Amino acid sequence: MGPEDAVLCPLPVQPLEFDDLTSDLCNGLEEASCPLAPAVQARLHFEALLVELSATFVNVPASQVDSQIESALQRLVLFLGVDRGGLAELLVAQKQLVITHSYHMPGVPPQPRIIVDEQLPWYAKTIYQGVVLRLCRLPDDLPPEATLEQEYCLQIGLKSHVMIPLKVMGSVVGAIGFASFRGSRDWPDDLIQRLRLVGEIFTNALARKRADEALQARERSVQQTREGLRKLAAKLIHAQEDERRRIAREMHDDWTQRLVVLSIEMATLEKQLGDPERALPLLRTMQEQLVELSEDVHALSRQLHPSILDDLGLIEALRSECASFARREGIAVVYCPEEVPTPLPKDSALCIYRVAQEALRNIAKHAAVHEAWVALGVTGSELVLRVQDKGAGFDPTGTRSQPGLGLSSMEERVRLIQAELTVTSALGQGTTVEVLVPLARRVP
Repeated sequence: MGPEDAVLCPLPVQPLEFDDLTSDLCNGLEEASCPLAPAVQARLHFEALLVELSATFVNVPASQVDSQIESALQRLVLFLGVDRGGLAELLVAQKQLVITHSYHMPGVPPQPRIIVDEQLPWYAKTIYQGVVLRLCRLPDDLPPEATLEQEYCLQIGLKSHVMIPLKVMGSVVGAIGFASFRGSRDWPDDLIQRLRLVGEIFTNALARKRADEALQARERSVQQTREGLRKLAAKLIHAQEDERRRIAREMHDDWTQRLVVLSIEMATLEKQLGDPERALPLLRTMQEQLVELSEDVHALSRQLHPSILDDLGLIEALRSECASFARREGIAVVYCPEEVPTPLPKDSALCIYRVAQEALRNIAKHAAVHEAWVALGVTGSELVLRVQDKGAGFDPTGTRSQPGLGLSSMEERVRLIQAELTVTSALGQGTTVEVLVPLARRVP
């Protein structure tokens, strides 16, 4: 007989005695070697759903958190074979537990956005204590004091309900719940534990969403504040220019004329004096002082509002300012103007004039030089002003962190006409202030 003719016969087996532990292990091995039992399959499917939900909510954008929670509740309701599912959040500001997300099967009463504290107070109290509401048979499982809850269950036909508190750092922040309207059902511990994990996934996603919303809201108080300050600065600058214009007009039309008249009258008085030997020197000194005062008032009037800017244009106004600055401060100014488009918008011309005026003032205060350069011209589609010195210079980084009023004023003026200001400087290497004004202004 060859090997192919061999017959396999079972060996005799002696019965063995098993204790309970060995029996359980044997049963587990027998189950593992057979197709999975429905309960095990359901558990594995739930674990896979948990993994999928966790992966989904890790990277979900804040704008999609609510819709993803609604979708996940729908999947859970269908998976569990229940009729309704919902998520409640504790609104800290109002100190209220509010149902914010829900899903219900067709034919089942929808979950209203109720305030649990007011409509279901016993529910809320239990949840705040961190106790799971495991109500398998309603309304029988409710205690006598839960009168509003009993009425609620009878009114909508609720047969079974579970609500699981959700905590962060030991404090209750919400709850996740599921309900059955078709009949009573049990809520085993392992199911509650997994539903708690789902609720924590939702809670973390909502916390990230709230943090994003809070950040965006802060960025909007900040942005609105910044815009408000810019508008206020613009109004202040316009108000300042209007006030300067009024004072300059009053000084020119009233004070200067009165000083001129007074000077003329003193000259007339000088001719009429009978004994000029003692009076004439005094009168001449007074006359010289009046002329000097008249010139100073006229110069101040021009600084407050350069009427020459309106009368002769930007090039001549800057020429006059450079000459006046040189006489007043003893600093030579090399002025190099080119042809510029006319007519130039008044606000652009005034901005360039004020920036040049402020830059020259800074040279007199800080540069410690005897010469400066002012250039005005056109490069491409931009009008360019450049004020330069080769004096002491400064550290722009330190100045930018705490800009002075002059620099801040220049920056705000330039921003108002949609231009660009550049200040280049270094210690011991001088300073260059440059303004680029677009000739074609954008519509704000």
